[in-house]
Amino acid sequence: MKHITMDITDVLSSTIGDEGIDGTSLREVASKINEFKKSLYKTPYPFMDFQLIRSHLGDIHEITKSLGELKIKNLVLLGIGGSSLGTETIFHALLHPLHNIEEDARGKKPRYFILDNIDPVRIKSVVELVKRDKEETLLIVISKSGETPETMSQFMIFKEILKSSKDYKKRIVIITDKNKGMLREIVKKEGYPSLPVPEGIGGRFSVLTPVGMFPSSVMGLNIEEIINGAQAMSEHIDKADYRKNLAVVLASILYIMDMKGKHIHVMMPYCEKLNAFADWFRQLEAESLGKKGMGPTPLKSTGVTDQHSQLQLYIDGPKDKCITFLYCGGITQPIPNSIPYIDGLDYLGAKDMAELFHAEFLGTRRSLTEAKTPHLTITLNEVSLFNIGALFFLYEMVIAFMGFMYNVDAFDQPAVELGKIYTKAIMGKKGLEDKRLTIEKELKEKRSVIEF
Repeated sequence: MKHITMDITDVLSSTIGDEGIDGTSLREVASKINEFKKSLYKTPYPFMDFQLIRSHLGDIHEITKSLGELKIKNLVLLGIGGSSLGTETIFHALLHPLHNIEEDARGKKPRYFILDNIDPVRIKSVVELVKRDKEETLLIVISKSGETPETMSQFMIFKEILKSSKDYKKRIVIITDKNKGMLREIVKKEGYPSLPVPEGIGGRFSVLTPVGMFPSSVMGLNIEEIINGAQAMSEHIDKADYRKNLAVVLASILYIMDMKGKHIHVMMPYCEKLNAFADWFRQLEAESLGKKGMGPTPLKSTGVTDQHSQLQLYIDGPKDKCITFLYCGGITQPIPNSIPYIDGLDYLGAKDMAELFHAEFLGTRRSLTEAKTPHLTITLNEVSLFNIGALFFLYEMVIAFMGFMYNVDAFDQPAVELGKIYTKAIMGKKGLEDKRLTIEKELKEKRSVIEF
């Protein structure tokens, strides 16, 4: 059975001419990446170490089991970027679309609220909910450094609410660095259940660690099957011929497209369940490769919705884009012939919504081919635990391979760290007084402002 397939026909010059990639260039880049891959599997990055990944499963299950004696109605996850996007992807893909709305849809699982932003409007609304349900709320706090100001400020708010409830320390689980950081100090002093972010695995590569697996376990998902999918993809990448290797070929295409001036990489899921995966991909590519004046710009688009908002640009705008479709067939939903007196609707009556959805996808793809806009299609046979794990690992390896081609460290984010420093300085963190003065001086200077 083929779990994931990739159709690259419409990025090749044999299909779309000069806007595409010729076979010689593709083989040359793929060969370079393949040689890097061989050395990498001899000394793998930590996120590739499945013995390390699986070593935390016992602790994850133990803490999950301990929560069974508590009545958990709400799961509130505090985390930003890589601390939350993977979990959001898993929940969006594998839980019922109406999970938070319909009790029948979620069964005995809790509602979830992933607070990946600190906009006070949303924070305030969840605060009011938790105040009402504080005896039935599980708080998961995730920060690799243990010092992320957004996450720590949220933690301070919700801890203050929960601490007046019974057994509240059993209902706060902290996921952070095993040995250092403020959150680790708090765990040691206050005694919360805790899981580690493994050494050497940064946030955006951490979805298969406790960062993504513990919240998934709380939701009753089979996390072993997610990891099985990732490990099976790893074995494919390790052993497959480089010309038929999903990660090697995809990394080669995305790199060559950028070198050809296709600097905008659009991910366009034609599958509602995979929409959040595009958000996860945006961080992975942007934060990993946007360095030294280089790096493509990842964008998210949604099929069918963005046929009516973005497709005009993709077809008739600048030739600076490469589009990746994610596709998975949906369930059937018949369209009744309920308006028979209108001749122009007869082509829809007695058909199926899945048939229409597929036709929309094929029509969009063909229009891009005619416009010579390069695009490729990744198709999943189903949105499953196994396939989600495989897709996560596929793109993690793609980005690692592209980092090699750009000659950048795909695992750091120095520009992001500078923004964090200025944030802490503005808020009055000791030791950053010089940065605070810089901001205060800037605010006093005359600025170019237009008013209404």
